[in-house]
Amino acid sequence: ISIPVPPLREQRSIADFLDAEVARINATVQARARLMELLRERRRVLVMTLTTQGLAGLETPHPLTPWPPSDIPPGWSLVQLRHLARVGRGASPRPIDDPVYFDPEGRYGWVRISDVTGSGRYLEVTEDRLSEVGASKSVKLEPGALILSIAASVGNPIITKVPCCIHDGFVYFSGLKALEPEYLYYLLLGGGMFGGLGKLGTQLNLNTDTIGGIHVPVPPREEQVEVVAALDRRLADIDSTIAVASRQVDLLQERRQALITAAVTDQIEIHGVAA
Repeated sequence: ISIPVPPLREQRSIADFLDAEVARINATVQARARLMELLRERRRVLVMTLTTQGLAGLETPHPLTPWPPSDIPPGWSLVQLRHLARVGRGASPRPIDDPVYFDPEGRYGWVRISDVTGSGRYLEVTEDRLSEVGASKSVKLEPGALILSIAASVGNPIITKVPCCIHDGFVYFSGLKALEPEYLYYLLLGGGMFGGLGKLGTQLNLNTDTIGGIHVPVPPREEQVEVVAALDRRLADIDSTIAVASRQVDLLQERRQALITAAVTDQIEIHGVAA
């Protein structure tokens, strides 16, 4: 590989220039990253506040307490999830890497955690699809099912928009009683109920009994609808700001790389470097 080799003095000038410019870019990247971190925490707190305190929590929020919440609004109740829905677990065809279980034209998508974390509230596409044989050895779900990751990356809920199958790293909730799916989605998204079970995002593994035993606040249905609508509006603003900051980070990182390339290949003028 041939590389440009300027005189040592010019190399030093280029290095000094890049040290200063890259430091400025890195500082801006770190500031944007910190902003995104704060916004995500704000998002989490907002979800937990509204799903445990209702709209009144926007005006006079109570401090968030360990789960289950100790001070729910009048007219709300605390009920174990097993009494509000059937909690079922997914299943995997074995061995999972056998190509006979997959078909790009299959009716059922094969849900992986990357499909969930790469989506928003709704799962509209999966990277892989199962064959008829593969689907027969898993758990088939139709559009509108609420699922939750319970192994490896724990606590990621999503509502399906396509027919799909889930492996045993997910549970699904069927036959919901007294809970709107979107409200339960936000309850799960807040993550407060998992605080005493282990650290989210780790290799923590849960099961249907553990999930079914969690107590959740149940407001009247009209309040659930109001909470969902309020969260939809407020999170849209937060998510928009996060998206802008994330795009800025991408552009800054591209700018940093382009600047380095231009500097070491004599494409820009640098003080102390001969043209």
